Amino acid sequence: MATAPTTLVFDIDDTLYDVACGFTTHRNSDAVYDFMLKQLGFESSAAAKALRDEYFARYHSTVKALTVAEAEGKLPEGACFDAAALSEWWATRLDFERYLKPDEALNESLRRSPLTLVAFTNGPRRYAARVLEALGLRDLFPDERLFAVEDVMPACKPEPAAFAAVLERVGATAEEAIMVEDSMKNIRAAKAIGMRTVLVRGRQGGDDASKAAAEATKPGDAPQEDDPAIDVVIDAANELEAALPCLWQTPAVWKPPAR
Repeated sequence: MATAPTTLVFDIDDTLYDVACGFTTHRNSDAVYDFMLKQLGFESSAAAKALRDEYFARYHSTVKALTVAEAEGKLPEGACFDAAALSEWWATRLDFERYLKPDEALNESLRRSPLTLVAFTNGPRRYAARVLEALGLRDLFPDERLFAVEDVMPACKPEPAAFAAVLERVGATAEEAIMVEDSMKNIRAAKAIGMRTVLVRGRQGGDDASKAAAEATKPGDAPQEDDPAIDVVIDAANELEAALPCLWQTPAVWKPPAR
């Protein structure tokens, strides 16, 4: 008999909002390069971009990317990376209101959910909370169910230890939890430890523009709908209830549609 689901775990960026809205590009371009220029002493945006892109491709987390780059001696001489400083930089300097809007359908759906709701991001905590505020979802993910990269370091997604730390904190087993994600690396890692998986591929339904946007924000990690690690594919998080109404019944059960 299949284990009954108890917990919905949501990635935040490009999952609770659409990848094509432009916010991730906004965050991961001039906003992070300016931080690296002014706080870490990089000589140019091009140099900052080259290092950030190299390490981000490995870790899919700017915090871990810069932490490891510092440990490997790749930051400018005398530079000391502070994850809290990056979190503060993003939380106070990004234009949340321009790019992010509350999704009424998603908000109402999640408020009806009988499952435990968890947010788990590779971004820093204050930034993550600010995104949830902009989306009108902060109260659905209180501090004890909001997990940022600081909460799982030195691991981060897609490392199994990061998932294990979050599941232990919320009292769920992997088999009881469903990971809702836009990253293939994280989908595969979640599936490998026994979680059910839902891929959010973007509202444009996997067309060329959506795929290009996803690839630009996650080089080499864009959605691949035919991957066997995926249980369910949706275009946007607000489609989750329609795709899996079984999770909104009491008690919840796992009955994914045929793929």
